[in-house]
Amino acid sequence: MLESVQKTGRLVCVDEANPRCSIAADISAQVAMHAFKSLKAPIQMVTPPHVPVPFSPVLEDLYIPSGPQIADAVRRTLKTGGH
Repeated sequence: MLESVQKTGRLVCVDEANPRCSIAADISAQVAMHAFKSLKAPIQMVTPPHVPVPFSPVLEDLYIPSGPQIADAVRRTLKTGGH
């Protein structure tokens, strides 16, 4: 992960877990600690909202990060910075 960030200067981290105390949060923290100077754009985390997991299948589908949300995060990182 660090090698990729050092090469590209960007990180989009996608996780289906709650945004707090998740692997996405841990990866983002590790990159911020060890490759901060390489970042050309803010780290983007695509996670569900910080709410309890819904029981309704319809609401659960809305809870899980979607393709369009991931694509938007990637676009945000590509628009930002770039030196």
